[in-house]
Amino acid sequence: MSKSVRVLSGNLWFGRADPDALVALLRQYEVDVFATQELGFECAEAISEVLPYGCLEPHETFQGMGIAASAPIDYSRIPLEFRPARRAVLDPKDWHGLTRPLDLVNVHFQAPHSMSPFPSFRVRSKQASRLEQFFDAEPSDARLVVGDYNAAPGWPLYHRMARRFTDQAVVSARREGREVEPTWGPGGESRRLFRIDQAMGAGVFVENFRVIDLPGSDHSGLLFDCTPEELGDEDHA
Repeated sequence: MSKSVRVLSGNLWFGRADPDALVALLRQYEVDVFATQELGFECAEAISEVLPYGCLEPHETFQGMGIAASAPIDYSRIPLEFRPARRAVLDPKDWHGLTRPLDLVNVHFQAPHSMSPFPSFRVRSKQASRLEQFFDAEPSDARLVVGDYNAAPGWPLYHRMARRFTDQAVVSARREGREVEPTWGPGGESRRLFRIDQAMGAGVFVENFRVIDLPGSDHSGLLFDCTPEELGDEDHA
């Protein structure tokens, strides 16, 4: 069995998340890979102190994204309408304990209420279509797709992704006999109302799944341990 990789995914709310608190979280939870959305410059600088590998692309608006890691990754962009996804491949030669590569894709789908570019539902559909084309062209037997989907369970975009991948939050909650937790609220200190941040995967085993506070952000983070399934393994779910 491969050694697990600890992954954190989180939207940092236009860079409003507390950089010092982020550093403390990364160290406390011993995060290996951080896939971030709405990344600001201060947060990017802070994250790179703890996770020096990968690529962080901060921006003064909601366009900032990146993937930071504790060891080298093969980082690239996946061209999508309006905002590209980011991809990291973790190779066993750099990630000791992995028995085969782990493919992680970080997404930030366009919000359904956005006025620019308009209409947002067409942007979202094009983003999903181009991502599906990428998956068909670049298959992987151990893939995670994490990030801000801007889509709760029951929404069309969520269902499109769920046809290809398993919702790891649901799998983990069922295994542990607990409720699936929401991840977004209308403010940094507000109650979380909807589950629009997702971690979907195929060919992976996820455990220790938690929804954690990201101080200063209107999103909670998704923290979990991920292991590529051995080829031929039965579904752990």
